[in-house]
Amino acid sequence: MKIIAFLESLIITLSCFFGSVFNLPDKNVRTLIEDNGGMIYGVCHPNEQYDALKDAGLNWVRFDIPYPYNASGEISRSYLDFKSRCQGYADNGMRVMAVTPYPRDYVNIGGFNPAQDVERTKEIAVFLYNDLKDITGAFQITNEMGLATFTHPLSLEEAAVFIGVQLEAIDEAKKENNDSFPIGYNQANVSVSKELNSLLKPYLKYCDYVGIDLYIGVQTNDKASDYSKRIKKLYREVCKPIIVTEFGFWSNAGSKTEEEKKEILAHYGYSSEAEAVADGENFISKLPQQFRNTLFYEFPGQEEHWAELVFSAFSAHFYGQTSDNTLENVGFTPEGQAEFFRRVITEMQGLNCLAGMIIYCCQDMAICWTCGQSWCPIETKWGIFTIDGTPKPAYYAVKEVITGEK
Repeated sequence: MKIIAFLESLIITLSCFFGSVFNLPDKNVRTLIEDNGGMIYGVCHPNEQYDALKDAGLNWVRFDIPYPYNASGEISRSYLDFKSRCQGYADNGMRVMAVTPYPRDYVNIGGFNPAQDVERTKEIAVFLYNDLKDITGAFQITNEMGLATFTHPLSLEEAAVFIGVQLEAIDEAKKENNDSFPIGYNQANVSVSKELNSLLKPYLKYCDYVGIDLYIGVQTNDKASDYSKRIKKLYREVCKPIIVTEFGFWSNAGSKTEEEKKEILAHYGYSSEAEAVADGENFISKLPQQFRNTLFYEFPGQEEHWAELVFSAFSAHFYGQTSDNTLENVGFTPEGQAEFFRRVITEMQGLNCLAGMIIYCCQDMAICWTCGQSWCPIETKWGIFTIDGTPKPAYYAVKEVITGEK
């Protein structure tokens, strides 16, 4: 039996290797696409412009499931609101890639470590599946484990267990329902992702896909073809259909002048970085709450160093600046964002190992969720709609390359 299992595993591995090298068709990818009415094209953090999204070929949306219970153990208001949103998309012929809650929600609200009390974690996973399967479209089990902000307070090993037991529990529930509801997990394009995939290898049999968030060519001089290379590499690692669960490009970003940096320091009441660092705790208290939360999650127990870290690890966020390097020298402008999507979507459409791609994101945001500042483009200028819901040039580029219509 062990020899047979080894040979089957070897055949699958070789099939994926040669499939990636020669871009051969994969029946599992075809099945996933066919079961879901075609290639999955979607957008993260959607607005409710249902018709505009569908006109652009974006029939999927992706957003987070809140922890379903409040501190008293009752169904939470935020969860009921989430269900209402899902129903709205379902009523308009759209599907939701629903991202299950983060580890911190189980700890902060549920009061337990989800990687240790796995039976409770499984119970919640099955509840979410049964309660949402008819008004969503697929589950992504949590998000970007390996990034400290999202993984906190788990280790990477615990995060793998957290993902794995949910996959296992939902897979069992799916079998009871004879259901093909897609489930999988995703990863950021970071160094720990290969380790995460290795830790999750025993659970891959429960996955219908594996996702990856790719921001190639955002602050780096890359090519559209680098998207294909990274996707093929992941396909060889996991031998599962791949969904790019996030990819995007800023419509406004770049470096800041020294004068602009001085204005931002003055906004907080300082004339230099050294003066702000010397003010320590008082300086940190002036930062937006979201910035302080990020420092807590990324550098817990290092409060005495937070002021210094603002101007080192988080300097880009503090000043709202980015590198000027981009994919194929496309500029961080509305027109450059449109050109990025033309090139990258066209590139990815040629991959036989890819079952879907989800744009990050739908609409510009008022403040950066990492630092809480309005002038930081790092989490505010990704949208294909402006903050007031007006389509950008990128919207029309996406529509053209997906539907063939201008």
